[in-house]
Amino acid sequence: MGPYNGGAAHCGLDINMKAGTVLTAPISFDTHYLFNSVAAGFNNNRWRGVRHWPDGSEWWLQSHHLIRMLVPERTTLAAGTPYATTAGVMVGAHEHTHFVFRIHEQGGDYLLDPWILFWEIFRCQRKKAAR
Repeated sequence: MGPYNGGAAHCGLDINMKAGTVLTAPISFDTHYLFNSVAAGFNNNRWRGVRHWPDGSEWWLQSHHLIRMLVPERTTLAAGTPYATTAGVMVGAHEHTHFVFRIHEQGGDYLLDPWILFWEIFRCQRKKAAR
């Protein structure tokens, strides 16, 4: 969540990974799509998964630097489904994926540290492995 290149707000979390790494959905999404893409003239492939909650709030999880989508866009996406290969478009000096976690609720838009989701995923995996 810190500065990018020492200045601009980064607004996310970069995780180093090899180009071609497969990303899987950490939760189920009501829809998902590329909101920027190289094919549309942008310099990067940026994906967004959207989850609508009964109270009207929305969670947006974004991943950037995708190489290729593995499933059709604008469809539901179940937790655990592989959705894209990553870490190969506009990555700079190091292959990585950039993650963003946003919540829209009660008229506000809030950026949260994506590490919150990763920590919970890792914790659940450790519990399953200990059984």
